[in-house]
Amino acid sequence: MKFLKAIFFVLVCVSVTAAFWVFKDLLFPFVTSKAFFFRIAIELAFPLYAYFLVVDGRLRPNLKNPLNLAMLAFMLLNFASAFSGVNLTRSLWGNFERMGGAYYIAHLVALYFYILCLGQMGSWYLQWFLKVLLWVGIVVAGNGIFGWLGWPTLVLDPTLPTRVSSTLGNPIYLGSFLIIPFFLSLFFGHQTDSGIKRAGYYFLGFLCLLGIFLSGTRGAAVGLLSASFLGALIYLFFNPSKKIKIYGFALVGICVIAAGLLFVNHEKLPQGSTVRRLFNLNDSNTQSRLLQWKVALRGFEDRPLLGTGPENYYIVANQYYDPKIAEFDPSWFDKPHNYLLEILVTDGILGFAAYMGILIFLVFALYKGFKSGLYGLLEFCFLLTALLAYQIQNLFVFDTVPTSLMFFAFAGFGGYIWQISRQQESGKPKIFVVRENRAFGVSVLVVCLLLMLYAEYATNLLPMRISKNVNYGYAYAFADLNKAHSYFQTAVSLPFNFDEAETASKFAEFAANIARSSTEQNRALALKILDESTVYLENVTKEQVDSPVLWQRLSMAYLFKSTQVGDKIIVHPKAEEAIKKAIGLAPSRDEASLTLAQIRSLEGKFAEAETILLKALQNIPSDRSARLQIINLYRAQNKIDLAVAKMEELFKQGYKFSQYQEVKWLVGYYADKKEFDRAIDLQRKAGETEPGNLLVFIDLAKLYALAGKYGEAINLAQSIIKFEPSRQKEMQEFIDSLPKTASSTPASN
Repeated sequence: MKFLKAIFFVLVCVSVTAAFWVFKDLLFPFVTSKAFFFRIAIELAFPLYAYFLVVDGRLRPNLKNPLNLAMLAFMLLNFASAFSGVNLTRSLWGNFERMGGAYYIAHLVALYFYILCLGQMGSWYLQWFLKVLLWVGIVVAGNGIFGWLGWPTLVLDPTLPTRVSSTLGNPIYLGSFLIIPFFLSLFFGHQTDSGIKRAGYYFLGFLCLLGIFLSGTRGAAVGLLSASFLGALIYLFFNPSKKIKIYGFALVGICVIAAGLLFVNHEKLPQGSTVRRLFNLNDSNTQSRLLQWKVALRGFEDRPLLGTGPENYYIVANQYYDPKIAEFDPSWFDKPHNYLLEILVTDGILGFAAYMGILIFLVFALYKGFKSGLYGLLEFCFLLTALLAYQIQNLFVFDTVPTSLMFFAFAGFGGYIWQISRQQESGKPKIFVVRENRAFGVSVLVVCLLLMLYAEYATNLLPMRISKNVNYGYAYAFADLNKAHSYFQTAVSLPFNFDEAETASKFAEFAANIARSSTEQNRALALKILDESTVYLENVTKEQVDSPVLWQRLSMAYLFKSTQVGDKIIVHPKAEEAIKKAIGLAPSRDEASLTLAQIRSLEGKFAEAETILLKALQNIPSDRSARLQIINLYRAQNKIDLAVAKMEELFKQGYKFSQYQEVKWLVGYYADKKEFDRAIDLQRKAGETEPGNLLVFIDLAKLYALAGKYGEAINLAQSIIKFEPSRQKEMQEFIDSLPKTASSTPASN
């Protein structure tokens, strides 16, 4: 038993190190790496846990503990919601981008009961687990600080230099993740009798706090400040000293006044600073959140009891989308950026009640620990403030794998506190039957071991392989077409793919990119890839009929399969059918409408296309995609002057083109009009946008020559020769074609 307990302890500790890992081979590596690692560790520990439950009654969870019951209820209601929801596969298994779902919740609940079991195995196990949890936070914080200082890191931080995300890939996640380790460091620091150790723990807390600050996460900062205020009030309320109460409440009052002044005068704070963002609640980010929450509440009314199913918020976000959100963020939303609201919408009022039960009973557990003398008032306030801070910041974000690990591990600690407090209150330790039916326990261990091995293979190893093949296929798209195609073929052929939607999307995008850039040499292969991706998309949309993104990709695939007869394009008949399904699923979004306008334009129905585009602009005036499309529509109708006017209007609104091809026609227009200054200005900006595109600079040299700026033309041509010697003959011929006096013409900057 000692040996098995040691293995179990190690596996539970290893599971929470998931926050470190980033396997770049996988799709969405900052998410999938952590989720798969965590799930594998939890599943490896399951046979041992099942064995303990059978052979040692002392290690069984007490079902009279309301926190245990709330945890079980939350897990079961997630599964009930999944089976009654709108997309069972996604609700059960989640997707590669988020890695959520009922199956994931079951692993988090298992972590809770594992930690409870560690406490029942002995306080030593639980104490050291909590210290491991703290050090996991310290390593992540330290890695982020190292990156900020320019020192070596475990993984390259993608959000530097503006904000720090460490190994989590998003600074918001880092801020959420470090809240509980910060308060654990204060908890341990206050409990120790050694001054050196206390200073060490407080220093670790400082590192966590620095990591939160460097993440620039407003939600975490609001959570910390609000919860600390509430924690201070609770400390003062329970503190028996009248002197501390008087001075403490006075200090709290001063802090409240200071915070109020900062809110009122937030415009005077440094522009772009975290402090200004913290006290400014009228910015675009806040407005976007409020609009999303209204959308979520509308969706809750449709399925109030059990919700849409875990991870199915995208249904609500698409159906009730508010076009005003596009002014702040045009993304496709699958989260309302409010975890409690997400639970309400996806799990319904029953799932929400179970989660609130977890929070309420956790508060009572922490209070019972204080009343029974397990720890003092200040330690109680530290633990309670950690819980409050985490939940307050959750009102502005959604839970992720590493942050969820922290919360459920903390909840496991709370579950043990409830149990040990009850025993101390009764004064009578419960009598358990130890090692009952050892042979049966071994049988359970073997059966669970076999189940675990199957679960590891089917739910982790195979999906990891699929994720890797999709990622590699997409990465090799323009490096090795045959190799990329092979990766995608492997991905779509493997079983246990719980995210066929993402696989199909990436496959379709890969096929579209190849179709656009195909040459005579690879055209046959490009058409084959297009056919394969289209068939796969068709099969996936039959299973997942509620995704407008998939229907739009399918419509685009059909468009690529359209045929040209003379000057006329015969649009594939299924293209319109697919795009109308996309419009029906997200009627207030404009992406699908723009594709329908493209179809009408290809059919030569320009008036209908223009009507659709103008309606889209009326719906979302800031939509630059619609503006660009209407400009191209005017060009197709030879209304060049109107297209130019609309393009210049777009430039005045701050539009910056991303490719030379977007403005090449406009440069030609101004050159033909002899408006060379404007043409040269646009061409130079194209050079800034694509500094590695030699064609841009060759065309600029020719434009200089047309404008009579022969010195600039010669200098640029000579620079091109130095940069790319293979162009020497072409550029020298160009130089020789210029007037004889050109070489003596002074060049301007």
